[in-house]
Parts: sequence; structure tokens; C-alpha cells
Amino acid sequence: MRSLWWRLLLGFVGFFFPVATNAASEGVAFSFDQLRDEARRLASAPYVPPSEEVGEYWRNLSYDQHREIEFREGAGLWMHESPFSLEFFHVGWLARELVDLFEVKDNVARAIPFIKERFDYGNLLSSPEIRLPNRYAGWRAKTFLNSKDREEFLVFLGASYFRAIPAHSRYGVSARALSINSGLKDVPEEFPSFSKFYIEKPEGNSKSLVTNALLNGPSVVGAYRFTTTPGMTTIMDVEAEITLRQPVQQLGLTPFSSMFWFGEGTDPKPYDFRPEVHDSDALLIATGEGGYLLRPLEVTKDETRHCVFTLKSPRSWSLLQRDRAFASYKDPEARYHQRPSVTVEPLEGFEDGRVHLIELPTTAETDDNIVTTWEPATPPQVGVPFRFRYRLLWRAEIPPCHLFQVRSTSSGHPVERPNQILMVLEFEKKPSQPSRPDDPVWIRPKEVEPVVTLSRDDAKLIYAGVVDLTGSYGEDLPSDIEPRDGDRMNRILRVFFVFEPAEGTEEIDMSCELRDPGGRYISEKWLYLWRPARGH
Repeated sequence: MRSLWWRLLLGFVGFFFPVATNAASEGVAFSFDQLRDEARRLASAPYVPPSEEVGEYWRNLSYDQHREIEFREGAGLWMHESPFSLEFFHVGWLARELVDLFEVKDNVARAIPFIKERFDYGNLLSSPEIRLPNRYAGWRAKTFLNSKDREEFLVFLGASYFRAIPAHSRYGVSARALSINSGLKDVPEEFPSFSKFYIEKPEGNSKSLVTNALLNGPSVVGAYRFTTTPGMTTIMDVEAEITLRQPVQQLGLTPFSSMFWFGEGTDPKPYDFRPEVHDSDALLIATGEGGYLLRPLEVTKDETRHCVFTLKSPRSWSLLQRDRAFASYKDPEARYHQRPSVTVEPLEGFEDGRVHLIELPTTAETDDNIVTTWEPATPPQVGVPFRFRYRLLWRAEIPPCHLFQVRSTSSGHPVERPNQILMVLEFEKKPSQPSRPDDPVWIRPKEVEPVVTLSRDDAKLIYAGVVDLTGSYGEDLPSDIEPRDGDRMNRILRVFFVFEPAEGTEEIDMSCELRDPGGRYISEKWLYLWRPARGH
């Protein structure tokens, strides 16, 4: 689980000045094929932990002391040569792993040396006996993302964690190279680390930044290549090859970590002034058959909740921050309404498998308690290289599709019916541009059928209905738009259904999707795991 230190380290604001960068050596030939060969060689030998430890002085820094270390303004690599520049993280406090960094130019790799003058240490170097580290803890990249000033858009720091953002966004969900034994009871999770980075120097007109990385851990070795193109959607193409040293119980590809503390349906809600607090609010899966599955996130109390979705050739899966309204969070500092959604588009090696959604208990917004990962149906064999490719799309909003999309989930009791449960869902259909032949037509709510399923035979579905809420959220419609003009405005349908669980029921899996009079499904399929409210 990633905690507060990640958020704090990524939020440092530096003061910079230009420093010349000298090569630490004459350099060696480099290619991604050579990095794959190195990973295969390492995989055939026992794991050897890093021999050099961070000095005791730096390990013992407090959070406030570590924040005194600031990267100096103008000291970034390539500041005057490229639209991209690199800055580096200093070890200390919880940042205790050292990495080897190399600049690659003309297929030659040269070490990026540690330079003390890149940092302002404040009062930390009061004694001449303090030994400086000889490497960095990680790095971040900047470019002209939103304006003519350089802004951070990509960071690699700690184990195999990395994060990216699109324009006009804040950091939120985190990615990892791999997950090993995530969410398994009584099985320790393993965190392999990126130990070397080979960052290719971009040309003066480059649109993308290319990074090669060596992954190493007790059970696995791998070579990764990231091609990142920042923009309104920041696109990251990932090519990887991994080799297992030893069997693992659960291997996860494309893992993500996020935070969900409470949302509109959380009961009881924490004592907090904000209506909702989360980096992500739903998992969306685009199935190989053409449908969409939407699973809202929720916090658990004292247990780990592990849901598994078995899929064949899925088109994509996403961790969403679908609710983009400031009023839903009312937090001008954290700006949860600007946290990005991230989509995985599998390209190679994802034919059959399972998407895992792991929801961990949490009592605050400082810990990441949501994990998603892809487990191949046929796991890689020990000693046999396994190659895969995928694309990550970091973006503010998932583009609207031709279906009604789940907007919100709420629940409660019907009036004077404490033994029954009322579920209230809202589906929203945004106009497709351009319109598609299979777009849902404008039909009256009474002609829309909510198809509800409950996993338990002893649960009674008492009633289900639909009402039209289009224009009910304070949206004043222009005089030339009729309420039925579905091509020019968002349409909102509220679905409500009442069910009665059998006494003592601990949980019910349920689903709901909308069907038109012709029997065609016109919405995402809402999936939910109901449990009795803890506060009642």
C-alpha cells in the first residue's frame, strides 16, 4: 500500500539554477535488446539485494527535514536543449532506494552523476562529516504541459511505482510494473524495484520521452520500455519482457493503486466536511464482446474485499474518477475533481485472464487502499521470458460512448420499510459526436426496462422503475432546445429498485442495466456487492 510519503515527495517545489552535466564515463553501447539480454542473465542467477545502503543520517531524516532538500531552479537536465527536462529526487526519510540513471544518446549510455550543487540543503549539511549519497532516489520529467512554463507530468520513485498526468490535472492513481501476491491472505506481497533507468535524450522537437528500465526482485527480473507523450491525454506505450526466478502464487500485470476513503454512498460517512474523498470512484471494463461493466468502488471496514472478473480478450479496463464536479468534493487544496482516470489498452499478451479489484480498509485519505491488476490465465513459466505490450491513457475523462453511463450510486430504506433496501442509480447519456447508428433513441422512461439481478434466491426484488431527471440539476436549457432533443444535451435517467434481503444476509451480488423496447441493452452494466449498512 502506498502511503503519504509518496504524495509529499511528489509535491516538492524546487528552486533551480543551471548546472553543467558531465558524463561519468565514456559510455557504453545501449539498446532495449541489450537490456532484455541483461535481464535474462540476471534471471538465471539467484537474487542479490542491493549492497549499498543509504547512510544512517539520511535514513533518519524526519519528514520536515527531508522537505528542506530542494532541487535548484534551472538545474534540470536538458533544460536548454529539449522540450523535456529531468529533475532528481534526493534520498532521505522514506525514500531509501538508490537507482542508477543513464542518459542515452546515439545508442550510447552514459551515467548521470550525482551532483551536490543540484540541491539546496537548507541547514542539513551543518557538519563536514555527513557523507553525501552517490546516486539519486528517482526522477521526474517536466515539459510545457499547460503553458509556456515547464510543469511536471511524469515521475518514477520507489520500487517500481510511476505516475503520470494529463494537462490540467493533479496526481492521483499510481501505476507499478508488476504486482506479486497482492491481497492474498497470509502471503507476503513482493515489491520488485526498478534498479536502472536508461533515459533517451529527446531531440529539440520531440513529442515523446522514452525510458528504459531494469526491474529486479527476488522472484522476477524484467526489462521495460516506456514511450510517454504528454498532452490533454498523456499516452504511455509500454513494452516489457519479464522472467520468473521462482514460482509466485499470483502475478499481476499493469497494477494500479488508488485511494477511496468515502463517497456519496458510504455509510456511515466519516466525520469530515467534504461530501466525498477519493482519487478514483469506479472500475470500468470494456469486454471483448462489446459491453461495458461498471463497478463502483467502496471502502471496507475491517477486511479486505477481493473481486475477480474473468475475461477473454478485453478491450480495456480503467480506474475512473468519473465524478468531475467540484461540488462533490469541495476541496480547493486537494482538488479531487482534477484527479485523472487511467485506462489500460492491452496490445499483446492479454488474451485470457482475470482483472482483480482489491479494496482494503482505511481510515484516512493518506493511504492507497484500492488495487487493480491483470492476472494471465496461463502464468509465465519459471525461466521462460514472457513478453507483453500495453498502452496507458492518463486523462481527465473517459470519452462518452454510445451507451448510458453510470453516474452515481446511492442506497437507503424506503419510507417505513426498515427491512427493505432502496437502491438509486443514475445513468447519463452524453451526445455522441458524431452521432452513431446504434445510439439509444429518445424514448419515454416507462419504455426503458431496468434489468436487475440478485445473486441470492432468498432476496426478493419488490419493484424497479425509471424516471427522467434530464435538466433537473439546475441546468437551464436554451429556449430552442426541447427536453426530447437528445442529440444536443445530456440525458439523465434515475433507476430505483427495492429489494428485501433474507434475515441474516451478509452480502448480495447484484447488477442492473437498461434495455429498450426492442430488447437492446442501452447502458453500461452496473455491478455491485451489497452488504448491510454498518451504521444501522
